[in-house]
Amino acid sequence: MNKTISLDQLPPQIENLLRASWEGHESLVLEHNGKPVAAIVPMDEYRKWHPDESENAFDYTLPADMLEAYHELLDKKFTTGLTSEEEIKLAELNQQLDDAEAAQPLIQSMQRRVTLRDENWKQRLEEVVTKLQELRELM
Repeated sequence: MNKTISLDQLPPQIENLLRASWEGHESLVLEHNGKPVAAIVPMDEYRKWHPDESENAFDYTLPADMLEAYHELLDKKFTTGLTSEEEIKLAELNQQLDDAEAAQPLIQSMQRRVTLRDENWKQRLEEVVTKLQELRELM
């Protein structure tokens, strides 16, 4: 389970150290008695390991300027009409919207498969660790 801590709750020295890490895109290794015990990694690296449903790496949304252009052309089409170039642009934007919408079931399916795969690997790892502990106790 992950724990979230606000930077406001940390001493300024630690905040500065963390800021240097994420701004420099470098990991920090924490040691105890000279041995590495944990790491602080930039968020983009963390997201590679733990995609969050609320910040899904597979999620695709059109850029705001593209949506705005689509709506402007659509409004213009019904008020003053479009030039042939604008009709082509509107059709392209419409196709991109349709493609993004059509891709959502596939994206959701991929997300479910990745989640199941990760859960299977985690379960296998736990089984291996349990077996190793049992073998260790036998020795």
